[in-house]
Amino acid sequence: MDIVVARFNENLDWTMNLENVIIYNKGEKLPEHFNSKQLPNIGREQHTYYTHIYENYYNLNDYTVFLQGNPFEHTKNLIFKIPPIDFEFLSDDILDCNLRDCKYHSGLDLMGTYSYLFGKLPKKKFMPFKFGAGSQFIVSKQRIQSRPRDFYLKVLGLLDNNNPDGPYIFERFTRLIFSKSLS
Repeated sequence: MDIVVARFNENLDWTMNLENVIIYNKGEKLPEHFNSKQLPNIGREQHTYYTHIYENYYNLNDYTVFLQGNPFEHTKNLIFKIPPIDFEFLSDDILDCNLRDCKYHSGLDLMGTYSYLFGKLPKKKFMPFKFGAGSQFIVSKQRIQSRPRDFYLKVLGLLDNNNPDGPYIFERFTRLIFSKSLS
């Protein structure tokens, strides 16, 4: 299992006793004892997660945990003995949303992004779904690779274009992206 950490300038001492930690750093340079890669500071943690998936698509571990630099802000009792599971949010708050509007960040173009990303409109215009606040989750290689590598390039294109809503849209779409089927 790999643990991918999206860092800006958070203290990462909590990672020191963990194995297979890959830190994507968008802030000040880290000491060399951290296994880190520098990324431009765009797209929040979503850009980090999908960069990791795209660049490592053919070499993913069986399971990957995706966390923020301070994961405890959204997951008070985070444990690292996570059982292998196809997909699960690791956030304390799992929130309800739908494609017409999300009360947690009104005005996001969820329907347009869904249509572009998946190449179709959903069967239900008000399709409900859940998302984990803070976007922390575990996902299997099998679930990631159920979509072609180019799909993740498409996601990165939406996050790279300086769209300030992109990270919030993809925080909400995490489960949809890693689902076995779409509604």
